[in-house]
Amino acid sequence: MTYGKPYEMRAGQGSLFKNDNKTEERHPGLKGKVMLPNGEVRWISGWTKATAAGNKWVSLSIGDLVQQQGQPAPSGGYGQPSYPAPVRQAPAPLELSDDDIPF
Repeated sequence: MTYGKPYEMRAGQGSLFKNDNKTEERHPGLKGKVMLPNGEVRWISGWTKATAAGNKWVSLSIGDLVQQQGQPAPSGGYGQPSYPAPVRQAPAPLELSDDDIPF
């Protein structure tokens, strides 16, 4: 079956698909991508659960950024890329002289 045009992800939307690679109960049964309102595309995982009364619901987790073309491809959990935390440098020490004090 062929559809008109290819899927185009939009801000605030995403898709989940059955995880055919699930090997352990703790692995998500659903996985996919979501585009956040700021334009970032992130991995999303879902687990189908049930309440004590038997009502089904889906627990979601938003994960790491999806690898964009030209970026390295480190591996993370569930076959999704993970990126190291950004390196933050300490601010330069503030140097004041008597001329900087207004009184």
